[in-house]
Amino acid sequence: MKLGKNKLLKSNLRLIIFFLYSLPSIPLAAAQIAVYIAVPAIYSKIAAVGIGITGLVILISRVIDMITDPILGTFLDRMVEKIGWKFWLLIGFPLISIGIFILFNPLDALEIFSLLLGIIFVTLGWTFFSIPWWGIGIAISNSNSNDRFKVVSFRELLTIPGVILGLFLIHFSNISGEIFLIISILFLSPLFIKKIPIPNIPNVKGTSYFLNIKNLFKDNSNFKYLCLSYFFIGLSNGVTSILFILFVEFIIGGSPQNFLSIYFISAFIGLPFVYMLASKYNKKRIWTSFILLACICFLPVVFLSTNSTTLFMVICIISGFCLSADLIIPSSIQADIIYNEQQKNKNVLVGKIYSVWSFIQKLSLALSAGVCLPLLGYFGFNPSEVNTQLLPLSFAYGIIPIILRIPAIIFAENIILKD
Repeated sequence: MKLGKNKLLKSNLRLIIFFLYSLPSIPLAAAQIAVYIAVPAIYSKIAAVGIGITGLVILISRVIDMITDPILGTFLDRMVEKIGWKFWLLIGFPLISIGIFILFNPLDALEIFSLLLGIIFVTLGWTFFSIPWWGIGIAISNSNSNDRFKVVSFRELLTIPGVILGLFLIHFSNISGEIFLIISILFLSPLFIKKIPIPNIPNVKGTSYFLNIKNLFKDNSNFKYLCLSYFFIGLSNGVTSILFILFVEFIIGGSPQNFLSIYFISAFIGLPFVYMLASKYNKKRIWTSFILLACICFLPVVFLSTNSTTLFMVICIISGFCLSADLIIPSSIQADIIYNEQQKNKNVLVGKIYSVWSFIQKLSLALSAGVCLPLLGYFGFNPSEVNTQLLPLSFAYGIIPIILRIPAIIFAENIILKD
C-alpha cells in the first residue's frame, strides 16, 4: 500500500514538473500571435510603412535571425556542461518582452525602425530562451519516449491559453506592451524546477555545427523528411496566419478575434484527442491524416464572401482541430530524434538540432511574409487603399495553403516509425 502511495506521489510530482516547465508556452504563444498575426496587419495599414515594406522588414529580420541561430545553438550546446540550461532563460525572456513592447509602441516617424528592432529583439530572445527550454524538456523526461510525448503535449496544450492572451493583446493594442511585460514573468517558471539533469554526455568540442547537421541529414532519413515536411507545413500555416486578419476584415466581415478564438479553442479541444490517437497508433499516419483533412476543409475558402460567416466558422473549427496534430506530433518525433542521436553520437545536440528546427520555422514564416505580402501588393491588394482588389487575397488565403500541404504529406509519408 505504501509502495502504491509513493508511486502516486512520484507521478503527481512529475505532472507538477511538466506543468512548471510548460507555463512559458503562455507568454511565448501570445508573443507569436502578436508578431505573426497582429503586427503584419497593424503595420501594413500605416501609410508610412505599407504592406510591401512590412513584408520586406519581416524578411530581413528573419534572415538576420537565421544567421544567429546556428551560432547560438552550437554555443549553448558547448556551455550546458558548465552552467546547465537555466541561466539562458534569464537572458531570453527580457529580450522577448522588450521586443513586444517596442512593436506595440512604435516611435513616431520611426515606425519602420521600430518594426525591425522589435522583431529582432523578439526572435533573438526566442532563440536564447527556446533552445535551453527544449533541452530542459528532454532532460526532465529522461530516456522515456512516452514522457517526451507528454512533455510536448503539456507544452503545446498551454499554447492555447497563450493564444487567447495574444488575441486579448490584439484587442487592447494600446496597452498590449504593458500587459505583456507583466505576463512575461511566467517565462521564469522552469527556474522553480528543483533539479534539471545536465546531459551525461562527453561533449565533443571539435565537432563543427555544419558537419553535425550534414551527417544528421545524411544518416537519419527520418530527420530529413521530418524537416522537409515541417517546412511546407510552416509555409502553409505562415500564409494563413499572416493573412487571417486581413481575410476576415476584407472578405468575411466581423471580428477576426472571434474567428481566431473559435480556431484555437478547437485546437485546444483537439489536443487530448490527437494525443490519445498518436499514443495508440502510428504518429506519422495520424499526422498525415490530419494534414489531408485540413486540405479538404479548406477547399471552399476561395469562394467565400460576406455571406459565408457560418461556413467560415465551420472551416475554422475543423482546421483548428487539425492544428492539434501539427502542434504535438512533429515536435514529439523531433524530441525522440534528438534523444536517440545524442545517445548514438555521444554529443550534446539539442542546440544544433533545435536551431535547424527554428531555422525551418523562421524561414517558412519569412518566405510567407516576405514573398506573399509584396506579391499581394503587386497584384493590386493594398489594405491602406479604400478600393482595393480582393481576388488576390482570396486566392492567396484559400489556394496557396492547400498547394503547400501536398509536398508536406509526401515527405511525411517517407518517415518510418515503429507502430
